[in-house]
Amino acid sequence: MMASIPVTFLITITALLLRNQPVVGDMFSASADLANTFRLEQQVVNVLGELVAQTEAKLGIIRQYLKDYESVVEEKAASEEEFMERVAGNPIHAYRLMKRLYFDWQTVEKEIKTDNWRNALRQLEHVRMGAKFPKEEDFFGAAQALVRLQDTYELNMTQLARGNLWGRQTRAELTAQDCLFMGKHAFNAGAYARAVEWFEESYILAGQENNRTLRQDQVMEFIQHAINMHDDTLQQTKKRHPMAVLSHTNSFRLPLKEKPAGVQRSEIIRSRKYNVGKHITDQDDATNFNALCRGETLLNDKLLAQLKCWYDSRRQPYFFLMPIKIEQNSMEPAIYSFHDVLSDDEIETIKQLAKPLLARSMVQGRTGVGHEVSNVRTSKTAWLPEGLHPLLNRLTRRISLITGLKTNPISDEAELLQVANYGIGGHYAPHHDYLMKGKADFELGQMPPQELAMGDRISTFMFYLNDVERGGSTAFPRAGVAVKPVRGGAAFWFNLKRSGKPDPLTLHGACPVLLGHKWVSNKWIRETAQTFNRRCTLDANQ
Repeated sequence: MMASIPVTFLITITALLLRNQPVVGDMFSASADLANTFRLEQQVVNVLGELVAQTEAKLGIIRQYLKDYESVVEEKAASEEEFMERVAGNPIHAYRLMKRLYFDWQTVEKEIKTDNWRNALRQLEHVRMGAKFPKEEDFFGAAQALVRLQDTYELNMTQLARGNLWGRQTRAELTAQDCLFMGKHAFNAGAYARAVEWFEESYILAGQENNRTLRQDQVMEFIQHAINMHDDTLQQTKKRHPMAVLSHTNSFRLPLKEKPAGVQRSEIIRSRKYNVGKHITDQDDATNFNALCRGETLLNDKLLAQLKCWYDSRRQPYFFLMPIKIEQNSMEPAIYSFHDVLSDDEIETIKQLAKPLLARSMVQGRTGVGHEVSNVRTSKTAWLPEGLHPLLNRLTRRISLITGLKTNPISDEAELLQVANYGIGGHYAPHHDYLMKGKADFELGQMPPQELAMGDRISTFMFYLNDVERGGSTAFPRAGVAVKPVRGGAAFWFNLKRSGKPDPLTLHGACPVLLGHKWVSNKWIRETAQTFNRRCTLDANQ
């Protein structure tokens, strides 16, 4: 019989671990934080392991906790750093991490009821010093990331639940309870067809688990409710908009009750047709973006035949011995990749400079003024002052030589170098980089005078600081192309035409990171200083 352990013990532990933690939970938004969180969990598990050794009979729940954790550490690697990168880059491991430290911990608290483990309290107090535990926002953010990844990459639900991430088999797996939670998350977001898929997988897993985490009859209630909501929404949409094309969140054209068993999502995907160019809808943008993230080709053979690669010295002595390797990704708008423009040492220096400065990424406020945290952008960013390290000045000069533009932030020719680190399912929804074009006069009037004097972001130069194992491309849904992250390379495009007009075809976004991690570094070059470097024209089409 399990010995009695006072609840006060776990309450004390929880208070120690969560004391003085920030209100906003954002660990899931950067892989750098995830690696530290996994290290933190290693320490917590060591303490819990000692408790198991002392009172074996009392700790059945904690044994299950350790079993879940051991499924992570079984992923062997040549070094601790390689292990941490592999684990922190796996969205299922990350979700399970958040679940263990947010959800399962509450169960542990109810089971431990003695107050005789003073040594454990002292060890946990030591772990807590300077450490952050996941918050509710982290747990739900990790779940939302998995739902986003499944939706964007059209992942096979059964394979995903068993740790297969777009052809890469891992040891991470989801339980029936996990899939039920994902279905609830998709349901609450109005993605009823997706919710049904998650619930159906939960039902299958519950049977395979012999109803260990939940019963099949419980899941069946959720399946039926989601089907009813999907079909009701479908009928209401048809009545209001008979010719409307349903969004990807309700992607079955037939009521689910009537959907033939042979109709699979893969058939729906193959039947899609894609439109690119100036005159496409918001739905086209979303469809194209997801297709590009999956690696699909949207351009026709004629356009693809016009693209080329070449070496270029830019008539600069700096590049005579090592000319730039240029790849053209798109003709309109002109989007280029530059290969091998950063060394491994430079990449590591940038990342080390950025890590202590990383903070949750912001987007421009809804009124065009100020900045705010948003789910359209899940990453952490750092701005590196020019005088922080001699490398930053060298990079500023290098970007200027490559692009032919002025890039000195001290002279207001460009912004500081920004470094971004993407975490679980980290993404940035399609957006334009220009800040002022299309803004009303009252919105411009609220912007700082110095900002206005610098002009808009005429172009974007983006370094890629690592290869991404799965996902993470920069996709341009209207141009119909995607740039794959290649360590040491960079992408470049003009946000404004020579006439000064914004180029709507430069709409772009960061595809969700499916497996691995992603580091990029941006230099946004401003308009005013480029008067003699990129001469303007009166032709609005140029």
